[in-house]
Amino acid sequence: MVSDPRDPNAYRIAVSAIGFALVIVLAGLCVIVAVGKAGEIPKELWTITSALGGGLLGLLAPSPTPSSAATTDQGKNVPEKLTRPFKILAKDVWDNRSVVILLAVFGVAVGFGAADDSTQLQALAGASGGALIGMLAPTPGKGSAEK
Repeated sequence: MVSDPRDPNAYRIAVSAIGFALVIVLAGLCVIVAVGKAGEIPKELWTITSALGGGLLGLLAPSPTPSSAATTDQGKNVPEKLTRPFKILAKDVWDNRSVVILLAVFGVAVGFGAADDSTQLQALAGASGGALIGMLAPTPGKGSAEK
């Protein structure tokens, strides 16, 4: 089914398009440097390159694991029932620590990049934000679903 959102061909096309765009931008940067105009490279071009690289990294990285709420013991008494949400939170944060770390890097880079008008931090924010979007995107299914 073409409209299936888990279509693996659409995933391959998206990864190929982002990879191709990254190669084109990097080739353009190489041409600019080879011509001797390295001082005239727009700073935004580095941000675009970082965002494309982060997005590609995020799409190729494994997706976060689902919540452990179903597998966590329900608890037999009141103290166990009260501590259950904290156990679930601790397990889920540990299982998905890459998302938490990327979110922290993104937040710090956005905050300091906006405050200091730093192109390097804005590029880091673009890369980490692209990686977050790629990681949180649903993975394609093994095949198309039949109705």
